[in-house]
Amino acid sequence: MNSFLWVTDMTDQNTPIQPKFSKIDSVASQVGLGKSTVLAWESTGKFPRAVRLSHTVRVWLQQDIDNWILEQHGKSLTKKVGGEL
Repeated sequence: MNSFLWVTDMTDQNTPIQPKFSKIDSVASQVGLGKSTVLAWESTGKFPRAVRLSHTVRVWLQQDIDNWILEQHGKSLTKKVGGEL
């Protein structure tokens, strides 16, 4: 069974994407944080929850990371609009 997530973007209203997992090194690099910060923020709820594939393997759904990045960007825009620069 193929599972697809459907996203809406500016170019194509119905773009199917394959879900993808990312490991801690990739996640930390994408968000500009250290691995220990990612793990600490995850434990406090400030960062998306990882998926445990085994006792030693922890991964994140890439879409969760992408959404988190966009959410942080939106928060920074709100601060700039609402406050003085």
